[in-house]
Amino acid sequence: MEIKISKTCCLCYGAKRALDCAVHEAKTRKNVVLFKELLHNQTTVSLLKSLGVKQKESLDEFKSDDFVILRAHGEPKFTYKTLKEKNINFVDCTCPNVMAINKLVEKKDLEGYKIILVGKYGYKSNVMHPEVKGTSGWCNNPIFIEEVEEVKNIDLSFEKYFLVVQTTFSNQKAEQIISLLSKIMNDNKKIFEFKNTTCNAQRKINEDSINLAKEVDVMLVIGGKNSSNTKELFNNVSSYTQAYFVQNLQEVKELIKNKKFLNCFSIGLTAGASTTMEELLEIKNFLTKNL
Repeated sequence: MEIKISKTCCLCYGAKRALDCAVHEAKTRKNVVLFKELLHNQTTVSLLKSLGVKQKESLDEFKSDDFVILRAHGEPKFTYKTLKEKNINFVDCTCPNVMAINKLVEKKDLEGYKIILVGKYGYKSNVMHPEVKGTSGWCNNPIFIEEVEEVKNIDLSFEKYFLVVQTTFSNQKAEQIISLLSKIMNDNKKIFEFKNTTCNAQRKINEDSINLAKEVDVMLVIGGKNSSNTKELFNNVSSYTQAYFVQNLQEVKELIKNKKFLNCFSIGLTAGASTTMEELLEIKNFLTKNL
């Protein structure tokens, strides 16, 4: 059995930075509390819990002696304001790319642009991605777009517009939306500026994983089931070969038990940007010994 790992996969810079920061604080401070999940990865969540880190879902739950860790996805401006008003100490683990988007959105909003946020705001699922929710909190009443079909219904009552994209959103879909909007805005003589802020690391993970998928019989995509970037990755590689979305080694063992690798000569491994390389290597080592 040949087992290959995608050239680019696992923790991106922003995710690794957030995890390293959280682990450091957990080992050096008391009363460390996560404000929601740091990353959408159960292994990471379990690691932090083992270090004594608690997790709270509401700003109202925090106590004055808590040391709060803000997650990688970013937070609305209101979160920072509330923590400062309550004199609660915190460390900001927001991905630098997301932080830059939020500051840009705030700037353009103050300059009078109507902000357009392209991302997973819950068009069909009714669940807003945390990054989109965070960015939306840096401007007034943004326009949300998730699907190409929504573009034709864009509100054209404003003079000028500025568009940004959720970092883990599909780059291909983002380019389609931007192209269509550019034509509509031009036809209606509107000022339209944009910045395609999809993450380069995420793009590279997808490109390399797709290339690997073309070479192997089966792909295993490793990551949290609630991870947006990992779902996107799984959907992309599934177009090229048989693929399975697994969260951990136990789920890989279930695939073997159910004989999913019969008549299979090569397996490709990749992982979303919130999955650690240690998790992926654990699975690779197990497969090497047991197939």
